[in-house]
Amino acid sequence: MKTFLAVVIAMALATAANAGALEECMIKGDSSAVSSCLLQEDKETQAALFKAEGDAGRKAREMETATGKSGAQAALARSMRAFAEYRKAQCDFVKMLHGTGARSDQAALACMIDITRRRVRDLIT
Repeated sequence: MKTFLAVVIAMALATAANAGALEECMIKGDSSAVSSCLLQEDKETQAALFKAEGDAGRKAREMETATGKSGAQAALARSMRAFAEYRKAQCDFVKMLHGTGARSDQAALACMIDITRRRVRDLIT
């Protein structure tokens, strides 16, 4: 029980220290406004991910052409698949931690946004 409580406290502190999409949208008002905000953020974040993946693919092709060495595009493809699997699994877990209802759906969507934002940063650096 102590271990579980320590994990919950650590998760709460980590969340507070790294405010994410849910916290950003909470200031919009009621549950409906929060959901609308999250949906808009998700749309923008997905567009940014699509662009970052496209740019990374172009860089991989250019590198392979310039060096004559293959593998970068395949590595990116594996990375993209693994990222999608990780994001889904992690956000399913986050949703389960929040029970049922609108709050759990909002938490899962916010998780998707936050993880996708980090992925975009990783791809553009």
